[in-house]
Amino acid sequence: MYNVVGNTSDFILEGFLFSPEARVPLFLLVFFGYIIIIFVNTTLFLTIFFHTHLHGPMYVMLCNLIMCDLFGSTAVMPRLMADFFVDVKVISFAACIIQAFFIHMYYLAGQLVLAAMALDRYVAICNPLRYNTIMTPRMVVKLCSIAWGGAFIMVVILLSTTISLKKCKSLVVHAYCFNGALFVLACGDYTANNIYGLFITYFPSTLSMSAIVFTYTKILIACFFKAQANAKSKALQTCASHLTVYVIFETTLLFSIMALRFPNINPTLTKIFGTVMITVPPCLNPLIYGINTKEIRNTVLKHFKKKITSS
Repeated sequence: MYNVVGNTSDFILEGFLFSPEARVPLFLLVFFGYIIIIFVNTTLFLTIFFHTHLHGPMYVMLCNLIMCDLFGSTAVMPRLMADFFVDVKVISFAACIIQAFFIHMYYLAGQLVLAAMALDRYVAICNPLRYNTIMTPRMVVKLCSIAWGGAFIMVVILLSTTISLKKCKSLVVHAYCFNGALFVLACGDYTANNIYGLFITYFPSTLSMSAIVFTYTKILIACFFKAQANAKSKALQTCASHLTVYVIFETTLLFSIMALRFPNINPTLTKIFGTVMITVPPCLNPLIYGINTKEIRNTVLKHFKKKITSS
């Protein structure tokens, strides 16, 4: 067994256990998945960035969600691909902490950004005449700053308490580093770390879910009392993308958390759920927004049509 001395030695990632024949197919699967994530997220980000009519609050927040997705997937997938071809997956202490930092930022900031996006949809549909006075650029910056700042503070406190623990084991029983897989390597009692880890897992989830339930209840009530059928349809359509993304994000996160909390679940399934949480939402989110949001869809189609015509 590879021993840890103090708090600054290397760790070993257990990773996925499979036959050597499966290395290339799995590498290609993850590689093309990562390429798709980079392509669709970058395309959506650049589409919003270069078209001034897409510089509204909802699209600015969507760019923040794209950044969360890129942080999470990039923290895991390149390293995962490299680990397919090595038998002993050694990762340095610093690299492990950095990876854990970006993974936790991914799901904490992502949840808070989704909550801010729900507030934006609520104001747009329930108070349309006051939308421009409420969702000012300053307010958008404030909401995004709270999302990123709140996530940063919670993650720094979380990982600081884990780093302070003296480590007696070196094997990280997962495919990547995160707090739940790190504090169990400690020699002594890590109850406080576990409790705080649960807190920052469930607090943002509860906050975002409360925001979703409140805002969408108000939105449905407002749509119900709208006399024009096309107004109802447009209002519901603008919310469909956000709600779909939220459900996918929370579902994958829930399965990943449940797999970690139930020791009877097969360890391979736990790793799969954890990897799905990092890879599926970043891949689907831009596609959902690109298809369901008329302004984005028309802008992208017009751009590619112009490229084809000029060629």
